[in-house]
Amino acid sequence: MDSDLPPDPYAALGVPKDAEAAIIKSTYRKLVLKCHPDKVTDESLKPQKQAEFHKIQSAYEIIGDEEKRATYD
Repeated sequence: MDSDLPPDPYAALGVPKDAEAAIIKSTYRKLVLKCHPDKVTDESLKPQKQAEFHKIQSAYEIIGDEEKRATYD
């Protein structure tokens, strides 16, 4: 694992470990819309939101795919 990956992808997305794929996907989409760097108008918040966005992306890459999720779990 890379050091920049979230320590717990479930916590990064705010879903329980037994969450269904549809819940994970829905939560991911909501979080991405909230913190996407292109949607942030305040320039001072962009670096923070970009880091948060990257963390969410990395977490979803791990648990959004059933095979990768099984490997992670």
